[in-house]
Amino acid sequence: MACPQFFERLIVRNIGSSVYWLETSKHNPRPSLAHAIEVDVAIVGAGFTGLWTAYQLLNAQPGLRVALLEGEEVGFGASGRNGGFAMTLLDMSLTHLRRNHGDSGARSAHLAVADSIDEMGATIASHNIECEWVRGGLLVVGTNRAQMQRVESDYRTSEALDLAGFELLSGSETRAQLDSPTYLGALAEEHCAVVHPAKLANGLAAVVEELGATIYEHTPMSSISEHGGRLHIATHGGMVSAEQVVLATNAWASTTPWFKSKVVPLYTYIALTEPLSEEQWETIGWQQRQGVEDKRNFVHYYRRTDDGRILWGGSDGIIYPGGKIKARYDRGETVFKRLDKTFRHTFPQLDNVRFSHTWGGPVAITASFMPMFGTLLEGRLHYGLGYNGHGVAPSHTGGKILRDKVLGKTSELTELCFVDSREAAFPPEPLRWITAELTRRSLLRQDASMDAGKLNGAMDPLLLRAMKKFS
Repeated sequence: MACPQFFERLIVRNIGSSVYWLETSKHNPRPSLAHAIEVDVAIVGAGFTGLWTAYQLLNAQPGLRVALLEGEEVGFGASGRNGGFAMTLLDMSLTHLRRNHGDSGARSAHLAVADSIDEMGATIASHNIECEWVRGGLLVVGTNRAQMQRVESDYRTSEALDLAGFELLSGSETRAQLDSPTYLGALAEEHCAVVHPAKLANGLAAVVEELGATIYEHTPMSSISEHGGRLHIATHGGMVSAEQVVLATNAWASTTPWFKSKVVPLYTYIALTEPLSEEQWETIGWQQRQGVEDKRNFVHYYRRTDDGRILWGGSDGIIYPGGKIKARYDRGETVFKRLDKTFRHTFPQLDNVRFSHTWGGPVAITASFMPMFGTLLEGRLHYGLGYNGHGVAPSHTGGKILRDKVLGKTSELTELCFVDSREAAFPPEPLRWITAELTRRSLLRQDASMDAGKLNGAMDPLLLRAMKKFS
């Protein structure tokens, strides 16, 4: 007789992990497309990018015929399983953003995403979307001297770019807000909120339907073609004829001919604790409910939830051979063990707290570590993707960019440094996976060396060369 563990492994292998956000968000099922339709704009993907694009389009031009085609359910991908941080981060850091795009490009990009955080909060309030939105700011902490060098570099960059809302904190000032013996200091940024991402996705879906959009779930795109002056999307149950199409599939864009060499799915993992008692919360503080990240290469990111849990994510990121996306990859047992260990190292006063949920999923990585927005097929196919794990707020910016693209408008948003940029291609398989895995191991070794006090915060030249080859 088969043991229960066998069946548990079989279920996990085929359906992946149990995602707390999806479990605790009300989802209204929608039918799949079962006939031919004709629309003005078809949006492929009903995550944050697709939903914000529909919202912006219908506010700008009421009456526009908009249909969203979702291969699974609203918020199924990264939009429903991320850490829930609406933050300004683009590129690997603010310092990298300035280095790679200059003062003007970096400042404009940062301010555009900061504006999006303000606008997201206003939209959530005006439409009464119940999604546990808390504007508590962000703490980017340093837990060793090398990480503190990175923290201080970002602070100097914020001053050089004349960006408001940044404050450099000492170790004692940091620990007064959130008490961990590992903290040497932090960079506090006011432009950050935490949110229940699946509730936001489902709430936003209801809003765009009220505005006139139609959402079809379990309707994956099988092909797209152009003839008769229109684009035609084939699905398993019907056909969509559209004047213009927006591709908003993020990691799944790697399966299309346009982006299979430009985007790589990287799996990142999250663990969630059981609810803490009041006594346990008193040992660490965290009354402001900031989002928190450290300055490792593979960062830890963590935040409080409305029901008194701690979400603890990151520590590692895995690209699987062939860049495949499979449900069984949602389980990363080796990473979950590392998350458990690093949580207890960071908060030894919570050593008796246990994790109740663990899950993972793919994010879209680009060679430049920047999102990609642009237009293909003679102006009829627009795309927005490649958030490198930080898409909650930039996807709102992206919705406005894609609105302007669809409506044929040139704006400050369409001139941002990550719009119509020339994105480098990744090498073909199997070289792509081999190089990615070697780079991953080098990054993890550098994190360990930084913890041991053997390296400063600069990237090792040999590692930079390897990453350049990878891109």
